[in-house]
Amino acid sequence: MKIPSLTEITTKAESAFKRFPITLVWSILGSLYCMSIVGDSSLDLFDDKSNVLLTLSLGISWLIGIQFFVEQFKNKKKWLWLKVVVLALLGFFYWYYPSVYHYTQNPIYLTRFFLYLIAGHLFVLFAPFLVKWDKNAYWNYLNLTGVAITRSLFFSGILFLGLVLALVAIDALFDITIKGERYGQLFIFCIGIVNTWIYLADFPKNVIQNTSIQFNKAIEVLVKYILIPLVILYLLILYAYSAKIVIEWELPKGWVSYLVIALSVLGYVIQIIINPIQKNIKSWTINRFFPWFYFLLIPLNILLFVAIFRRINDYGITENRYFVLAIAIWNVAMIAYVLLSKKKALRTIPISLFAIAIFSSFGFWGAHSVANASQTRQFEEIFNKVKENNNVASQSELYQLKSILTFLEERKKVTNLNAVTQLNIEDFREEREEDNMFGYLNKHKIWEKLAIKVDTNTVDKIESKNIYYYRNHYSNNKFSAPIEDYDYFTYLNYYNTNKTVDAGEYDIILNMNTLKMHVTSKKDSLNTIEIPIKNKLSTFIGQGPNLNNLDATNFTIEVSNNSMQIKMYLSELSFRVSNDKDLLFDSFKAFLFLKEN
Repeated sequence: MKIPSLTEITTKAESAFKRFPITLVWSILGSLYCMSIVGDSSLDLFDDKSNVLLTLSLGISWLIGIQFFVEQFKNKKKWLWLKVVVLALLGFFYWYYPSVYHYTQNPIYLTRFFLYLIAGHLFVLFAPFLVKWDKNAYWNYLNLTGVAITRSLFFSGILFLGLVLALVAIDALFDITIKGERYGQLFIFCIGIVNTWIYLADFPKNVIQNTSIQFNKAIEVLVKYILIPLVILYLLILYAYSAKIVIEWELPKGWVSYLVIALSVLGYVIQIIINPIQKNIKSWTINRFFPWFYFLLIPLNILLFVAIFRRINDYGITENRYFVLAIAIWNVAMIAYVLLSKKKALRTIPISLFAIAIFSSFGFWGAHSVANASQTRQFEEIFNKVKENNNVASQSELYQLKSILTFLEERKKVTNLNAVTQLNIEDFREEREEDNMFGYLNKHKIWEKLAIKVDTNTVDKIESKNIYYYRNHYSNNKFSAPIEDYDYFTYLNYYNTNKTVDAGEYDIILNMNTLKMHVTSKKDSLNTIEIPIKNKLSTFIGQGPNLNNLDATNFTIEVSNNSMQIKMYLSELSFRVSNDKDLLFDSFKAFLFLKEN
């Protein structure tokens, strides 16, 4: 890699600014803004400034891509209005994305951001060739893109490390305290300004005219000795797994979908790399990669669809399954295109992925709309089945109903269930200022109202392998309770061990094996009281492994006798149910108050 001179750097930097003025102004102002807010302890950056930060990061690739697109025309000024359109769309995204959303866990916004971010980077990969096409020029363009990215990251990384070491030296040698945020600001400066500027300065003009192929020997070694052997390894693993499925006659596991997709993408990357020289280079593996790789992919795609539809049939469509299914359909289309098309224009790969990213982000056909509708139908089917069974559900059915309710609540679509449950779900929304939870949906009250019972015969089969867990807001140092009515307070922390805790005039003894907890007076050993831990845990069986959806009042235990009163708040909890129905404690934390009578 050639190290440029200072004159070359300044000349290229000036040329890049004249060529990409909007992009570099966006990058510079955005980086300076990010540097200004780093270290502001009054801000939770992701919550308070998420709309600004995400918009700034989104704009770079789109502004680069639109410049590349415009440059393919002779009369570039005629198409400058497209840059205004891109800026307007970025402004719309900023307006659309809330800085502080009333509900904190809605995944729709981040999903759309990543879809648009991916689409922007894909746009860069085909923008100069959307109208004009040349196979060799396109390969050179992708090659130059990879080289430019590598160079910019290398040089900006070296600069960052050098500046960091300089600050560390100043701090150590001159006793000058360097604030921690300065390192973060340096990183933003290097990655946001230096990296972007070097990348744009490295990129040549008139890429459509660069048709002379220069296939680097290093690339050949990478493909022949690393990438293709990896493809062969993955093919062997997946075909061995397919044989296992046939022999044992069982349905494939869901995660195999990701491996097939990863293998396919790796194959397309290899196809792009070797495309211009595949027929000419003296290499048996490269010469025969096409078409045999694609023929071998066909049976694996059958496995892929079986795995996807198994999950969809059992649990409905979620955003993840939507995207896996979309990429699976795209994969089949690309295999057919590569095998049957005479043209085999490689730009088809990024253009088609770009279309999927954009069109899956909105509309009734989009990921969120389809997922919400599918989960609502899934809830209705299970709920009606439970109603027909005298309001008795298996543990797995109840767990699925609760998961769907949580799924729709996170996406602010719980009102979809009003017609099914004959309840106005919004009536169960509360404000809990002490927990900073506004618009909190009290799911426990919803399930109490629906009064669904669990078939205990299904618990062992489903739950015996699961771990029940709970961690509520008490764990975030926000616990408060009146203490004037109590004489003693202690914090309990047990982790898979027997323990005796000193609580003033009393000992608190827990046997993790028998799940018996006793509070005993040090003065009179006969003055003791048992806290019914085991009984409390038994009430959680059938509620599903994740107990965080239950109201905090369910985790309070009160007992008393003639000499003492005890109130205990469980803050964290983890236990298991064995196959023979024994409760096995892993850990728990609690706040205990004691009053003498």
